[in-house]
Amino acid sequence: MGTRKQLKLAGFLFSGQNSQSWRVERFTAHDSLDIDYFIDYAQLAESAGIETLFLADGASFPSGAREVTQAMWSVSVFEPVTLMAALAARTSHIGLIYTASVADNEPTHLARQLVSLDHISRGRAGWNVVTTPGPGGPNLGIAEPDAADRKYDRARAFLQTTTALFDSFEDDALPRDKRTGVYVDLDKVHAPQIDNGFYRASQPLKIERAPQGHPVIAQAGTSEEGLAFGAETADVIYCANYSIADGQRTWRAIKDRAVAAGRRPEDVVLLTGAAVVWGETQEEAEAKLDEVASLWPIEVAMQNMAIDFPGYDLDDLFPEDYVPRFSKGRSSAIARDALANGLTIRQAAHRVSVGLGHRPVVGTTQSIADDFEAWLEAEATDGFALIQPRLIDGLHDVVNHVIPELKRRGIFLGEYPGATLRENLGLRRPVNTNVRLRGESVGITDKRHSSSRAG
Repeated sequence: MGTRKQLKLAGFLFSGQNSQSWRVERFTAHDSLDIDYFIDYAQLAESAGIETLFLADGASFPSGAREVTQAMWSVSVFEPVTLMAALAARTSHIGLIYTASVADNEPTHLARQLVSLDHISRGRAGWNVVTTPGPGGPNLGIAEPDAADRKYDRARAFLQTTTALFDSFEDDALPRDKRTGVYVDLDKVHAPQIDNGFYRASQPLKIERAPQGHPVIAQAGTSEEGLAFGAETADVIYCANYSIADGQRTWRAIKDRAVAAGRRPEDVVLLTGAAVVWGETQEEAEAKLDEVASLWPIEVAMQNMAIDFPGYDLDDLFPEDYVPRFSKGRSSAIARDALANGLTIRQAAHRVSVGLGHRPVVGTTQSIADDFEAWLEAEATDGFALIQPRLIDGLHDVVNHVIPELKRRGIFLGEYPGATLRENLGLRRPVNTNVRLRGESVGITDKRHSSSRAG
């Protein structure tokens, strides 16, 4: 029997800044700063062979109407790299992808954090590159948010700079030779020469190259600009789709754009958000979902949907002339689903509120596994980012019921074949740019297309 396609899975650590799951009576309201909760979550996900954790984050204090902000547990959350470093010490295999905006950071500092986390975790770090502005912008010379046609220019410039910094050291730049007293071979340390209109860098990063070469780069934009940026630069693209047809269009667009950029289709892993709620029966699953959804005030649900409807009433049918608040790709997925199903604005808000704007997958072991298998076989995704409206209780359900069925069907490995996140996602280890350019200058064959995994 031939080898079947394998799903890749990511476990969301946090189910949305506006989540009302903290209000469920038996859930603690303090999980946002309970490190033991996050350790338990990470270890549970790792026990099931889930490839990586994924932490969404924004650096800004929530803004908006008082009745919305006062309901958010995201007013007090860990800084991402600090949390991931703590989890690295309590796990051994699972990846650690966290979000950092190019509008809230500068390349040298973020590059050193990422490479440090990659060393601490022995090759499991990842960076979700976002363009959304936060409080750091003005302090970094960004007086106001970039115009839409400039934010991806900044992101490319930021990534160009961090990549050059990642490659400051060649892999064998540190002989640490006690006999000769040579700790570092300075001929194998390279100062980047970056001046790209946004950032300058002219000193090597003060840490040797990451075990993965570069930490895994994730990207979440599925607008036209976001797709182009992700296909050119990302290892993982995280997206929102509500139907297999939409998923197929996104999957094909990403793979084709990757090839056009000189990459292989398998160099980019597409993960689709799925808000999974399991029950022994469909009725039980729906009741579990309703328990959480019923706690959402409509104002908070609307904030979470992040779409504006000037001139419309909440009980009007979802209109075609909606206004996305930040993510055009995510908004368009929500809109297509709402329009196809004849939903009102209010109904659409409640439908997406519990899953960070992503598709609810509510059902039994068999129906959820059928759904995942159908998306995989239709080439509508490479895997799923598992959002848990019911927090760790929901993850227990997935680990205990859904994942064993995925393994039984042969579409999820459930173990870690490699030592690094890149290996476990089937991604190649990047060749150091300085080594590649030196090889090309003397006619050495470029080995960028060699795999980091045996066989």
